[in-house]
Amino acid sequence: MTLYIDVIYGLNTVVTASLLYMTGKWQGYEFSLFRVLFVALITSLPLFLWLTDYGAMLLHPVSQVIVCICTVYFAFGFKRFARFIKTTFTFYVISLLSGGAVIAMTWFWQSSQLLQTWKQTSSWATLDHMHGLLVLSTLPVVILLTQITKHSLKEEKRNENKIINVRIQMDGIVESVYAKALIDTGNHLKDPITRKPVMVATLSVLESVLTNDSLESFSTWLSAEGTKGENPWNENVRIIPYQAIGKEHGFLFAIQAAEIEMVSGDSSHILNRALIAFETRAVSSEDRFQCIIPPEMVPAE
Repeated sequence: MTLYIDVIYGLNTVVTASLLYMTGKWQGYEFSLFRVLFVALITSLPLFLWLTDYGAMLLHPVSQVIVCICTVYFAFGFKRFARFIKTTFTFYVISLLSGGAVIAMTWFWQSSQLLQTWKQTSSWATLDHMHGLLVLSTLPVVILLTQITKHSLKEEKRNENKIINVRIQMDGIVESVYAKALIDTGNHLKDPITRKPVMVATLSVLESVLTNDSLESFSTWLSAEGTKGENPWNENVRIIPYQAIGKEHGFLFAIQAAEIEMVSGDSSHILNRALIAFETRAVSSEDRFQCIIPPEMVPAE
């Protein structure tokens, strides 16, 4: 098999530029695509050492670390030591993941009957044994998966920042219950008379203060809109109208609880006679939170 140094240099430049692009996006840098490409062109030049007696130096771990650090430095500069180390580590990890993806894609293509037929019938032989094509075909997949993962992590972090702990005291008889609540800016439920905001909670938060029979009867009462079953707090019911997509109007039964305490970090805030609309289904598919709180119920920091 014959490998041409200029072809390897071109492939290494494209791969390095792609890795720098993903690193910059992950770390939130403002960077120029031209600068990233230029740095990739410069930092790929040591490959030509393979034409000399010093080519084996490139395999030494120290040489690889130096090239990695110089690549990150020239691409994004140096502002703070901690961020620079974090960026370098991110670049290194993405490089390892991309290398694993290339190996996996190589195995896939080598076992592909379609590729074998193409190699036998095609006259295109610029890259021997299709290694260049394998690398280039992997890059879009790696970039796409990286962007999806980044978006997923950012969304999860954003939601985590909106989740707080709550303590619910329904009345002076039953004990308090504890749950996690999501602060949802899209929740605009309010009592039409008092204009009090309404928290939405899944019925399962009451499992520790109600018996199974009482919980089942309350669930039936909610599902039947008060025509069947029994509500333990029937004297504190409020009817809350709402609108939703695909449904012009509807009604929720809210219970006026004695108090709700919201805890965020070291601070807490108590709402007296707050309204809670219970749902028989879970409000979070992954059970990361059990309540949804409108922003009006949370005190401004």
